[in-house]
Amino acid sequence: MAFPHLFLQFTDEDDASDASSDVTELEEYDFPDHFFERDGRLFHSHGSLPYPLPADGPEQARLNSVHKILRDTVESHYLGPVTEVLSDARTRQKRVLDLCTGTGRWPMDMARLFPRVKIYGLDIVPIATRRPLRHVQFEIHDITKRFRWNNGTMDFIHARNIGLAVTDYPELLREVARLLRPGGLFFSGEIGRSIDLAHGSSFDLARQAPHARSFFQVVNRSLELRHLVPIADRIPSFIQQSHQFTVSTIQTFHIPVGDWHPNPVMRRVGKMYLAALKDFAESLKPMLREAGMTQHEIDTLVTGFIEDIEHVPGLVGVYHTAWARKL
Repeated sequence: MAFPHLFLQFTDEDDASDASSDVTELEEYDFPDHFFERDGRLFHSHGSLPYPLPADGPEQARLNSVHKILRDTVESHYLGPVTEVLSDARTRQKRVLDLCTGTGRWPMDMARLFPRVKIYGLDIVPIATRRPLRHVQFEIHDITKRFRWNNGTMDFIHARNIGLAVTDYPELLREVARLLRPGGLFFSGEIGRSIDLAHGSSFDLARQAPHARSFFQVVNRSLELRHLVPIADRIPSFIQQSHQFTVSTIQTFHIPVGDWHPNPVMRRVGKMYLAALKDFAESLKPMLREAGMTQHEIDTLVTGFIEDIEHVPGLVGVYHTAWARKL
């Protein structure tokens, strides 16, 4: 398999860091150390981490598609008082941290909206663009470990679809709270690991889309073997129980699956999400094999899932969002 030709940008001149001397530039010959190949797919090589999906070209394309899907579903790159939090960047350097940045599309888009703000993107593998804007910096980091920055360094921490990388979300929130300045903003956005029906639908999910329902049941059982339990709708309670933040503002969005939606924009989103779900199912196959399923069982499960999402109208994914400010 061809190795992705990508570049990771670092700097060792960050006065907000308590470990800046440890941050160095990653050379291209270092990239293979971060990956290994299995079943024809490229995965991260950090064996202690639970993240189950590949990090290769097809998966990067899916991540880019999901970025567009969420942008069009929410009709923005962000929710909450982001403009207020990041204003007056001339008086003090404002900083944003994107967790599990993936291909880095969100930091790059935000950097164009906020050109005076320093934006960091963290991921366990170097798959972000090799040509970041000058005020965007991508770094390799396991987000289950302590971050290198000093207390109260960040103005905005963005955590979107990180649920497959984190086994202890309350512990992560403690570190997020340490990094945020008072009044700083935390945002969480997670697509639920299930399929649902649009509001007003008369369908019975168990009867009309049993294979799609079973697919997520099997996938969630396999993920739980990695201690990755569903958390999308539990994050507001984690935020509240931390006693470090204001009361969360909660919003949920329905993402259509397929082209059934009457709105032209959401119909286009639905087509993209249908394709992304098919790619998601394909990317999960190595994990399902590792969990003990036979190839025949996996093929039957995925084929049934795709059959349902292609032909049952009114199916949606649910995007759970919450934001709160540091006390």
